[in-house]
Amino acid sequence: MSTFQLLCAELRHRRMNVILSLCALIAAATLFVASPTLLRGYQQESGRRLAEMQQETDRELQAMQDKAKADLAELDTRTKRIMRDLGFNLRIVHQNTDLGQLYANFVSYDMPEEYVQKLAASPEITKIVHLVASLKQMVEWDDKPRLLVGIAPEATQSHIEKKAPMGLQVKPGMVYLGQLAAEGHAVGDKVAILGKQFEVAHILPAHGRADEDIAIFMNLADAQEVLEKPGKISEILALGCKCKTIDRVEEVTAQLETVLPDTKVTEHRLQAVAREDQRKLVEAHHQQTMQDYEANRQKIAQQETTHRGQVAGLLSSVTSVVTPLIVFVCALWVGLLAWANVRERRAEIGLLRAIGKRSGSIATLFLGKAMLLGLASGVVGCLLGYFAARWLATSVFEVTVESFTPSLLASVCAILGTPLIAAMASYLPTLAAVNQDPAVVLSGE
Repeated sequence: MSTFQLLCAELRHRRMNVILSLCALIAAATLFVASPTLLRGYQQESGRRLAEMQQETDRELQAMQDKAKADLAELDTRTKRIMRDLGFNLRIVHQNTDLGQLYANFVSYDMPEEYVQKLAASPEITKIVHLVASLKQMVEWDDKPRLLVGIAPEATQSHIEKKAPMGLQVKPGMVYLGQLAAEGHAVGDKVAILGKQFEVAHILPAHGRADEDIAIFMNLADAQEVLEKPGKISEILALGCKCKTIDRVEEVTAQLETVLPDTKVTEHRLQAVAREDQRKLVEAHHQQTMQDYEANRQKIAQQETTHRGQVAGLLSSVTSVVTPLIVFVCALWVGLLAWANVRERRAEIGLLRAIGKRSGSIATLFLGKAMLLGLASGVVGCLLGYFAARWLATSVFEVTVESFTPSLLASVCAILGTPLIAAMASYLPTLAAVNQDPAVVLSGE
């Protein structure tokens, strides 16, 4: 019989030895393929999940930033309306005006009426809007001190977006009376003010401020006539709305000096600051919300990274320590089975040597069996390792199929390395078989 025929007969005759060898080699090949494949899939899944978590965090933060911008824009719009309804926050007066007298007695140094038109027509003026010329003076009316206020229609600033006008719109011949000034009068009454007849068009609600509750509001032209101040105004009312620093008055003054160098600005600070403080409060709230969300997401991501790092470390330990150990144990087991096979076939080996079989043929018989079993075990173990790793990855470690890819290098090493390990494990038993003296063996039998 040829060596190949003897090999086939050996596989058929000693099935238990073959099965035990196959089990050991398949186990080694399966673990050799499954461990790195599972580790690689888990690492890819970890990277994918952490990337998705970061992308989700970025999307949420972007959405929160967009919402914050939208809320702040809406807040700006509403605040502008509120500030507009609260009234003007800037007063532009002549530089010779004594502010103490202005605040106490409404006394100011008069200016030419054309100042307001000059200001409105100047493109350099961008930080104030809603320019309204006004003429104010304390007068006696109904035997009581009253503040006569002449109001002109709002001057048009052609270089600035047109907005709804501010302040009272008093028609010529009409007056608006403050709450105290209206005592004893009703809407529609005819009243005489400094020798001229007017009709009461409206009575204003109480505001708790002298410049409104004791005021008599009329058209600027009518006020100039009854006060005998044609073409004169005492101040220009305005709304400051576009200053980006806390030095609002300085910014407005810097622009005014280029157009009306003989004027100065006073500010109703509470009204001016209210809008800025409100915006800062809302902006700080949004910023804190985003920071809290980002910190929470980073904490979750850190916990996820730590957990996955621990699992990956465990799998890496299995791959680098346990797998080589098991492969060594399986190789030792195969070697012991080969040694038992040699001892069991001592008589057969002696007969083969007696009939002229050389050492090479005897070695081929044992090593060929080992390599054939190793090749079969490598192929089967490669398949089992892949499917076992996939099952563990998807069922135990929650790895998606997209992140799971077989390790080509591990598969090639398993298919080529298993026969080599089997041959190495069988080397010493094969050497012992080759070195047997047939005469001694047969004489013993």
